[in-house]
Amino acid sequence: MKLFLLRHAEADTTPIDPLRQLTSFGQSQILALVQQLDISEFAKVAAIEHSPFTRACETAELFLNASKLPIPTRPCEYIKPDDDPRWTARKVAESETDRLLVGHNPHFEQLASLLLVQNRAQLQVAFKLSACMALERYSAAAPYGYWQLLWFTAPQQPR
Repeated sequence: MKLFLLRHAEADTTPIDPLRQLTSFGQSQILALVQQLDISEFAKVAAIEHSPFTRACETAELFLNASKLPIPTRPCEYIKPDDDPRWTARKVAESETDRLLVGHNPHFEQLASLLLVQNRAQLQVAFKLSACMALERYSAAAPYGYWQLLWFTAPQQPR
């Protein structure tokens, strides 16, 4: 089973955090990222699951449109910025199919650390805006399974 983590792209500075929208640069970040990726790696993903926050919804929709994947997007309530990564890790560990999650920091940094070394304090992952990480579970042992990093990339685009 593969897990793809995509952090949302650059968003504006609206004071109401859940409503922050992507900037035009953020939109271009996702388009550049999709051009770099081998979209065939996402062939077994059934849906793009995103945080309910606007910037994650917009990132998911842009990724979907640019990649031309024939799948839906749907909100996922447990990948908001301050959600407990242990909850997400347990839900992902129960999965049998590939998943693509679009979310936020610090949640993704902590989740990646937790999955890769079973302890979110032992490994620090710097998850840049619009970065995408691919992990593969090689053992389903409890509590979160054992995972390996396949690749981790961000769009190659000047600011």
